[in-house]
Amino acid sequence: MNKNIFLLTVSALYSNSIVANINYVASKNILFIICDDLRPELNCYGNSMIVSPNIDELANNSVVFNRAYCNIPVSGASRASIFTGLRPTKSRFVSWNARVDKDAPNAVTLQKRFKDAGYVTIANGKVYHNQDEAPKKYWDKVFYPEGAPHLWYQTDYNKNLMIQKENNPKLKRGLYYEYSDNPDSLFVDWIIAEKSISDLKELKKNGKPFFMSIGFIRPHLPFIVSEEYWKLYDEDSISIPDNYILKEGNLIPKAALLNGGELSQYSGIKKRHLDISDAKKMIHGYYASVSCVDVQVGRVLDALKKMGLDKNTIIVFIGDHGWNLGEHGLWCKNTILNSSLHSTLMISHPEYRKGRKCNEIVEFIDLYPTMCDMAGVEYASSMEGESIFPLVKSENARSKGYCVSRWNNGFTLIKDNYFYTEWRDKKNLLVDSLLFDHKNDSSENYNVVQKEEYSSIVNELSEFLRKHIGKDYLK
Repeated sequence: MNKNIFLLTVSALYSNSIVANINYVASKNILFIICDDLRPELNCYGNSMIVSPNIDELANNSVVFNRAYCNIPVSGASRASIFTGLRPTKSRFVSWNARVDKDAPNAVTLQKRFKDAGYVTIANGKVYHNQDEAPKKYWDKVFYPEGAPHLWYQTDYNKNLMIQKENNPKLKRGLYYEYSDNPDSLFVDWIIAEKSISDLKELKKNGKPFFMSIGFIRPHLPFIVSEEYWKLYDEDSISIPDNYILKEGNLIPKAALLNGGELSQYSGIKKRHLDISDAKKMIHGYYASVSCVDVQVGRVLDALKKMGLDKNTIIVFIGDHGWNLGEHGLWCKNTILNSSLHSTLMISHPEYRKGRKCNEIVEFIDLYPTMCDMAGVEYASSMEGESIFPLVKSENARSKGYCVSRWNNGFTLIKDNYFYTEWRDKKNLLVDSLLFDHKNDSSENYNVVQKEEYSSIVNELSEFLRKHIGKDYLK
């Protein structure tokens, strides 16, 4: 165990709270792995069709959180929220390209907290959405392959894109999938993993504590991976969700079913609601991409173990938000539905590797204080999230029991078995609402907010949302 003692002298965090100067022992490394668009669609989360042996092995040595949720279902905003520990509001962290330096310039970021504590801080790959948000003053090392994420070298992706653009000049992107005969070493996630392994070797030599964040691109669209991963799945055996066609009498507000036009930017998409064969192709591509990134995660974890660094390294593994995989006829993210908000989270701690599941509700703004808490790094008591380290240490521990997420003007409270959403206009007046009862409707097929038997629950949840989130959340 590293017994180096560091002096932490940090002043104001966001919201003017002061952290006292203290002495502490920096005893654990942090390896924070983020997979873009990875929802809990893994063998270890119950989908036996998925081939994800490396992530499953990590799960066997982790606490797997079955009820982890992002605070906003889009990459830039979610990552900005995670690395500042601040909730998204109506004017902060609202879009795919949200920036910390613009939306929260006074925030003390997670990586800065660790760097000030004497850690070597490294960012490899897509850690923030905007790569120029990773200046040297916050990270000791920053690596992002030139041309990423669209870096497939000898694949036909760019050629296909140019051909498609000749027919449709407004097209932004090429095909949404491709069977490639190129080796993994020509793909961006392999390069990111290779650089991370190289950095681990260097860190092993110098013996300093480290905070390394690795951002893998897959399973983000387009689903362009080596053919071997496509062959892992039989498309005829893939099922589409039971609610791919909305149920009659669902009463779900239109606002809940609008999730932008990400998919329509790719060629090969004929219409918004895909036919069954195209829907199966989408799911097939997603599964293949999950298996592809699983291999790269495994390479890094194998290297960590071979170097003996696993004995003193805490691994935090997440997908940056959920992803709609045909539920309600939707694809990609950008909704307040469970499929967009429900996220992958597992934490592997050297002293608490029990391979167990936790069913407590946790949210991604809890990650900042949790990583600091687990490493013995001080953080401000005014942080909006709460450390879930107690949940890692003990199966008898309890979380605060709720999550609040947002998308556009929709604010969602997840509490007990309920998903309650309010949409408000610019004057903060209620314009629509939604309640799903997951105990009786886990697929979110019917809005029961107007049913008389739920009236007291709706009032309770609405009041809870106002009381516990506060005015700042609605600004």
